[in-house]
Amino acid sequence: MDINTIVLVVIILIIVYAMFNHGSGKKSLVEKEREIALNEKDKLSDEEITTYGQVQERKKQLFSVIDDNLKDHPDESNQLKEIIEDWANLKIEAFQNRRSWVRATPDK
Repeated sequence: MDINTIVLVVIILIIVYAMFNHGSGKKSLVEKEREIALNEKDKLSDEEITTYGQVQERKKQLFSVIDDNLKDHPDESNQLKEIIEDWANLKIEAFQNRRSWVRATPDK
């Protein structure tokens, strides 16, 4: 073997190594992104989904319990009602955001 053949073989080996190494880097990146997406999907599927009507019904039940049990404490009663109102608004907003996200079309 002459020097030109050896140099050519070494160059070909370097190119082949670079191609395989570069491809595996992209593959691992894609696998990480896929795993993140699957984790997010699992987290969303475990989330309790409540509709507007369910939230309103639960809010009404909680207000009734507060009115029945905290008649003698109007300040605390009002404070609890504000907290429940905020909770209900957050639940409704989360439900609406989830539905709009599902219906959204991907931008190009």
